[in-house]
Amino acid sequence: MRSHPSIFCSIALSLLLIPAIKTQAAVVSTPQNVLDPHHPADVAKTLTDLGKMAATGNAALSLQLFNRAVKIAQTIEDTSSKIDVLSTIALKLAQSGQTQKSKELFEQVVQLTKRRNKDSLYEQDPALRNVVIKLAQAGFTQRALQLTKTISAKYYQAEALNAIAPILAAKGQVEPAKKILLEALQKARGITGDYAYESNGSCSNYKFEVMSKIATNLSSFAQFERALQLAKSIENCSSASGESTQDYQTWAFLGILANSANLAQVKQTWTTAQTVKDAEVWSKIAVKLVELGETNLALSAASKISKEISSVTKIDSGSALRNFGLKETALSNIAIKLAEVGKFEPALQVVDKIYEMTEEEQKENENLIGRGRLSTKMLTLVEVSRQLAKAKQVDQGLKIANSIGNESGKALGIIAIAQELQKMGQGLQAQKFLDQNLRLPEMPQDNDSQANQLIIDIAGALVPAGQVEKALQIAQSFKDDSNKQQALTNISTQLVEIGQVDRALQIAKTLTFPGYKDQVFNAIASKFIELRQPDRALQVAQLLEDDSKTNMLANIAESFAKLKQTQKALQVAETLTNKELKANAIANIAANIPK
Repeated sequence: MRSHPSIFCSIALSLLLIPAIKTQAAVVSTPQNVLDPHHPADVAKTLTDLGKMAATGNAALSLQLFNRAVKIAQTIEDTSSKIDVLSTIALKLAQSGQTQKSKELFEQVVQLTKRRNKDSLYEQDPALRNVVIKLAQAGFTQRALQLTKTISAKYYQAEALNAIAPILAAKGQVEPAKKILLEALQKARGITGDYAYESNGSCSNYKFEVMSKIATNLSSFAQFERALQLAKSIENCSSASGESTQDYQTWAFLGILANSANLAQVKQTWTTAQTVKDAEVWSKIAVKLVELGETNLALSAASKISKEISSVTKIDSGSALRNFGLKETALSNIAIKLAEVGKFEPALQVVDKIYEMTEEEQKENENLIGRGRLSTKMLTLVEVSRQLAKAKQVDQGLKIANSIGNESGKALGIIAIAQELQKMGQGLQAQKFLDQNLRLPEMPQDNDSQANQLIIDIAGALVPAGQVEKALQIAQSFKDDSNKQQALTNISTQLVEIGQVDRALQIAKTLTFPGYKDQVFNAIASKFIELRQPDRALQVAQLLEDDSKTNMLANIAESFAKLKQTQKALQVAETLTNKELKANAIANIAANIPK
């Protein structure tokens, strides 16, 4: 392969000229004869050396960049972060064909996990677990399994083995993978101790956490029945106050469901899951049944949710609010999925099962749920209206939207129909439909946050309906600057979503609240990256605040690297002040250099 020394020399020169390199950095104490990868003079020498190395070809250049990434990573002060970055570089080396270099670096990292001070011994196991997993991903499975035995806690052993098993299975080594997974299960079952409550009152149970992950993997290894039985034995964990939970059993069933390959397995999951009254699990099963054409069975599941999961109308705590929301959202998801596949009558049957508080109940509970918020039932009807319009049943969609007993909800339903008309290329019809049917709610008082939020939502929804100017008029009608800024942020974000990025950028530049500005600039820069336009993303990134800018620049460097634009990728990477991001970025560039 032909090398391009002259091109790379220009890379080195351009990197020497960038402002970030000129900024003095604190000198880090390094071993004798080892260059400081952050000192301007040492950066210059490094880049000059790279320019010379380019003459030997892309493989040598890639290795030199990997070496530079390692040097930067070695200066990271936090040991855990250093281990993570170095092991990531080792993995990228293996993926780039640098097997021996990868092995050598992995061994250095392993030694680093063992050189923790006595006060941080508890960090050794999770650090080694992470390294072990990356070793397996790099193809060094036997070494990974060997090191797993040196992990002291069964929990971390089980996690490592559970992660190694699917890596082997993906390479066609299914039987060894099954054996390792069963070993992980044995380790998990051997975990002892009461981990139900942490000292701060939060909830965790390491045994059930890892068992939920193992159950998911078992279901993907043709161990479906065993996975379901394991899921049944897992327990969720509620905090001492009951305000938060860790839904380990839920995660297990959802993981198994995601791996179900056919209707028989979904039905089997439903049969087993009925012994555990979990609205989220039952809802996801019902949605899967709808996708497979089993409408009646899905409706049966919806009925069980409605009848057997207790309804809570007295919202007197965070846990009560959570339980209420879980049940109504579960029914909503089933109804929306039925509407998406054109089963509108069954969808409306499920909507009828969603509990909607009376005015008295809303007033009684407004301290926690807020005043004037749209109910789950109303929001579901908005989506049913949308799906009817998508199915070209606009009149029926309008009928459903008009049935919503809230002016803001009704407006959102009508706008949803217009959005679908706009998507179908019927912009004039969408405009006419809105002119004839949309009645916007009155602007609320500035201190009515819930009502203001609904108006902000309406303004944002108008954008994909082709009504940008109307949306901007609504935003400008807010007297309170915070509401106005939030509305403009919402509008700008929606413009990004529909591809009107330049218009979004124009509005974003008028924002004065830093948080809102960063939100939109991040969305715009990310969109440019998605569109494979990192040059434009780089321009927008300069408008971000420091923390947001650093993360975005790392993404931009990666985007340039994937496009094989090595010079620009390096220019951006060298401006990064965060050592972890910088080391990872340069390693990523090295991995993407054409072979």
